[in-house]
Amino acid sequence: MNNGASTRSAIIRAAFSLLAGVGIAIAIVGILLDFLFPYTSPGFSLPQLLLVTAGLALSLVSLVLRRRNLRRQFLGMMRRNIVRVLLITLFTLVVLEFVLIAMGMGTYYPTEIPQKWIEPVPWWRCDETGCRYVYDELVKACDAGVFSGRRCVVNRQGYQDSGDFVTVDSGDDSMRILMLGDSFTAGYNAEIGKSYVETVEAKLPESVVWNTAIGGTGTNHALASFASLAPLLRPQIAILGFYMNDFDDNVTPIDSYLEVVNLETNGMLMIKQYRVDVWGNVIKLDLQSDLYYRQHDVDPPASEIKRIVGMTRLGSLVLRMTDAIAGAILKDARFERKVNLTRDYLRQLSASAAERGAALLVMLIPHEDNLDNVSERYQTAIQLMRELRIAYLDPLVSLDASDYLAGSDFHWNSAGHQKIGALLSACLESFFASGDFAECEHVETP
Repeated sequence: MNNGASTRSAIIRAAFSLLAGVGIAIAIVGILLDFLFPYTSPGFSLPQLLLVTAGLALSLVSLVLRRRNLRRQFLGMMRRNIVRVLLITLFTLVVLEFVLIAMGMGTYYPTEIPQKWIEPVPWWRCDETGCRYVYDELVKACDAGVFSGRRCVVNRQGYQDSGDFVTVDSGDDSMRILMLGDSFTAGYNAEIGKSYVETVEAKLPESVVWNTAIGGTGTNHALASFASLAPLLRPQIAILGFYMNDFDDNVTPIDSYLEVVNLETNGMLMIKQYRVDVWGNVIKLDLQSDLYYRQHDVDPPASEIKRIVGMTRLGSLVLRMTDAIAGAILKDARFERKVNLTRDYLRQLSASAAERGAALLVMLIPHEDNLDNVSERYQTAIQLMRELRIAYLDPLVSLDASDYLAGSDFHWNSAGHQKIGALLSACLESFFASGDFAECEHVETP
C-alpha cells in the first residue's frame, strides 16, 4: 500500500472511530436524559430507549467498518441489496409508527385545525402607547351581561380605574401617583374596593392615584404607558408592579395580547399574537390556529414539511427530543436575553421618570412559591434594581400563603391586596413627608 492509500485508510479509520465515540456519547445522553435535561418526563421512556439503541447501533457499525476488508464487504452488500435495505427500512418505520399509534402516543402537531376558531372583540385595542379597553364597547358588553364585577370598572381612557384621567395643571400641588403594571396592579381577583391600589387610594384620600395597569403586560408596556400619560398627568411618583413573568413578557411586543371570543364555546380569551420559539426567535402567530398549537405546548410549524413530520409519531419523537435538548442547551442564553431586555426597559423607565421629575419605585411581586424558596428570577430582579440604582419595595417577608388564592390562580386574594396596600400607603406617606423612600419599610434605596 502506497503512502497516499495508507493515509486515506488512516483517515477513514479515524473517522469511524470518531463516529463510534459519537454513538457512545448518544447512548450515554439517552441513559442520563432525565438528569441532563430536567424538562423531560421521569422514567426510562421510549424516546430514551430509541436514543440509546441508535447510539449503540452507530457505535457498533462504526467499529466494524474500521476494518478495511469488512468495510468493502459491507459496501458491496449494500450495493447489491440497496433496494431490499430501503424496503426493509421503510417497512420497519411503518411498523414503528403503528406501534406508537397503538400505544396512544400523541402527535407533536394537532392533526386537525378548524378554519375559524377565534374572533377579536371590539372592546380591546393596542397601539404604540400600549393596550387598553374601548370604553363605549366595554360598557355595552357589561350592560348585555357579558361581564360583571371588576371587569366593568373602566374609565374613559380604557384603564381599569374608577375615575377618568384629567390633565393636571402646572399649579396643581396634589399628591399624584401613577401606577404601572400587570394583572396584580389592575386588581385581579380582589373584591371591588379592596385591591392594593384601591387600598392606597382609601388610605391617602388627599392623593390622586391613576391606575394604568393592564393584565398580561410587561415592563415594555409600562414604559409606553408612562411615556404617553406622564406629560399630561405630571405624577410625582411612578410605581411599577414587577411580577417575575415580566422577564418573559418583555421579549415580545407590547401588543402581544389580544382579547378574543372563542367561537366554539363563546367564552372570552386572552391570547398572544407572538411567541418565542426554542431558539429565542419572536414569531408572529396565525391566530386562528394558535390555541390548537398551544394545547400541544408547541410553537406553530416553521414550514409545511415540519408540520407534516410533526403529525407522525416517529417525527414527533424526533421533534420532542430536539426541543428537550435545545431547551436545555439554550436555557441560560434565552434567560440572559430576557434579563438584558428587562434591564434596558427599566433603565429607560427610570430615565423617563427622572426627566419628568417623578420618583420611581418598583414593587416586586413574589409568586407564592417564593415564600419558601426565593427563585432565580426574584433574585435577578433584585440585582437589576440594585445595579440600576432604582428604589424597590420587597414585600416577601410580609406575605404568607393565606394571602394567595387557593388552586391554580397565582394572584393575591383581597386580604393579600389589602396587606400590600397598607404597606405601600405607609411608604407613600413617608415619602410625602420626607421627600424620599429611605424610611419606608422593606424598601431599598440607591
